Amino acid sequence: MHTTNFYKNLKQIDDFSKIMENENYSKVPNEWFVIVSDIKGSTKAIEEGKYKQVNFIAALTIIGILNINRELDFPYIFGGDGASLIIPPILLEASKKVLIEASKKAKETFGLELRVGVVSLKEIEKRGSFIEITKFQVSKDYTQAIVRGNGLELAEELLKKEYETFKIDANFTSDYTPNFDGLECRWEDIKTPKEETISILIKSLNSNSNEIYQNSLKQIEQIAGSFKERNPLKYATQLNLSFNPMVLNAEASIFAKSKISKFFVILRLMFENFLGLILMKYSIGLWGQYKNRIIRTTDTEKFDDMLRMVITTTKKESLELENYLQKEYENKNLVYGIHRSDSALMTCLIFQRHGKHIHFVDSSNGGYALASKELKNRLKFL
Repeated sequence: MHTTNFYKNLKQIDDFSKIMENENYSKVPNEWFVIVSDIKGSTKAIEEGKYKQVNFIAALTIIGILNINRELDFPYIFGGDGASLIIPPILLEASKKVLIEASKKAKETFGLELRVGVVSLKEIEKRGSFIEITKFQVSKDYTQAIVRGNGLELAEELLKKEYETFKIDANFTSDYTPNFDGLECRWEDIKTPKEETISILIKSLNSNSNEIYQNSLKQIEQIAGSFKERNPLKYATQLNLSFNPMVLNAEASIFAKSKISKFFVILRLMFENFLGLILMKYSIGLWGQYKNRIIRTTDTEKFDDMLRMVITTTKKESLELENYLQKEYENKNLVYGIHRSDSALMTCLIFQRHGKHIHFVDSSNGGYALASKELKNRLKFL
């Protein structure tokens, strides 16, 4: 059975609260594969101030595989310090080449160890797990994958615990030449529209997971407002192009071929930012709506065996939300992790300047990675 367009043909939901409705999900075909990437020692790297580089490398694998064939549609999840993609067999060979090249770039450019692996859906099912998917239409310009079942979590565990079995052989050869064009990081950290921008991870420990997640979503909505109200990117005025070489360094490092050429790449990025600044300021052509397009295509809330959210809150709202989650944790209904910041970091995938965009958002100074560390510590304590 030909299933390459399985994900493309899935129906969409238009409300994030519908992610717990069983009828919205479809099982992933068992001839598909799960791609997993994970930055080893990411917490230490973040503590050393490399949080932007960690986010950038996590997004590198996604853009590289999306660029293999931009006509194909398949699900992916950005996790801050890693990524998961679920791909049809037609993309497997080229994807392996992309992952090997991404791992090399991570090591050579930032000194980061990117572990990469492939797990088949057949292997996941053989081990008693599954993956089901639906699509959430964030806006007319962006649709996001929502994943449930514990198949992705299993694939991530296998990458860490049975790495030699599921890793990609560094000597794997393919005629495909990886392409990472479109990966950008050209914006200043985005100041919160309230008092805090927080990254939250929530994982149910209860057999009735749907109810736990539904209750959590209801509490978040009551405390922090609707999806639009709690979005950390609410206003175009929050977005400011950067002219700081340290901010532009991640993108320049990936695409430059030497230290000398990196200097000129940074100069080019500064010039492009200056040009973009003028075009947006005077609303020339479609540039007057460019920031609004970004806001409509941000990846701030998702579900993949756990709730992952980056939201804006007041300090009072943060405390109220944390009190709720702590009570649920003490009742052994869920485990959670929160990282607080006063700004958000955005890593961008640009396929067409005035067309398809995807913007991964995390809270600054550690985001999902540090929230994950907190969650794992709570899980160990239990």
